[in-house]
Amino acid sequence: MVWYLLLGFVMGAALLGGAGWWQRRRSRSALAHLTRQLEALDLDDYQQRLVTPAADTAPLVRQLNQLLARRQAAFEDQRRFVVQAAHKLRTPLTSIRGQLEVTLIKPRSVAHHEETCRSVLQDIARLNLLSADLLTLAHLRAARLTPHPIALDDVLYQASARLKARRPGYQVHFEFDPQLAELPGPLTVPGDAELLEQMCLHLLENGCKFSPHNQVRATLGLDTHHAILRFADDGPGVVPAELPRIFEPFFMGANAHLYCGHGLGLALVQRVVQLHRGIIEVMSEPGSAFVVRLPLQ
Repeated sequence: MVWYLLLGFVMGAALLGGAGWWQRRRSRSALAHLTRQLEALDLDDYQQRLVTPAADTAPLVRQLNQLLARRQAAFEDQRRFVVQAAHKLRTPLTSIRGQLEVTLIKPRSVAHHEETCRSVLQDIARLNLLSADLLTLAHLRAARLTPHPIALDDVLYQASARLKARRPGYQVHFEFDPQLAELPGPLTVPGDAELLEQMCLHLLENGCKFSPHNQVRATLGLDTHHAILRFADDGPGVVPAELPRIFEPFFMGANAHLYCGHGLGLALVQRVVQLHRGIIEVMSEPGSAFVVRLPLQ
């Protein structure tokens, strides 16, 4: 009886050892196959995906394929951004070249040359603004925030002063939540003062631009966990179908085409909000209201 038990134990151990050896060999073969696929990946072919003949490596392959899909999406987004940027830069350059070529066709009066120079300078100013926003957006895409306590009322006032210097006809009306009077000091959030000021400047300018009287209402308040900035105007509002795309770089809605702009301001605003771990919402009332919530801690 003992011999039968011992024989059964030995045979069971042999079977288990053989199964384990077979499974290890199968796994090594599957990993070797996966390694060869990874080594053969063409870095310039963003549509390539991995396959696996073994079920035990399927979860790993699925995760790697998801990574490759994200890589492809990032590349396509970057390519689309470059094409759109090139198109936006080409427009003012084409205008400048056309005006200068027309002027040089035949002798012109001094008044005509002065008018051409003024028009060219306007195109150059738009080109400078576009290139500056492109550089800022490229920087923000890779930026990492080093937060400091920032007083939001100072940020709002500084942004308003910059707007008035740029657009003297624009008006900003401030409103402050009564709760702010109960605070021991100014309402502060952790962040970067220059980026928050730039965010407010874009939202103030955006509100004034679309308002028939070039006015925007800027409200500062708070709730339990957030500082709240609200920018409201009396303009035509945002078409509901366009709301999901309003923060895309270079996106110009149906109403926006009636106004001067290149479609980068709100993309910059969204990125600044993301860097500060905040939330931005858009409402159409009619008119537009952009609400930014920034965490207090």
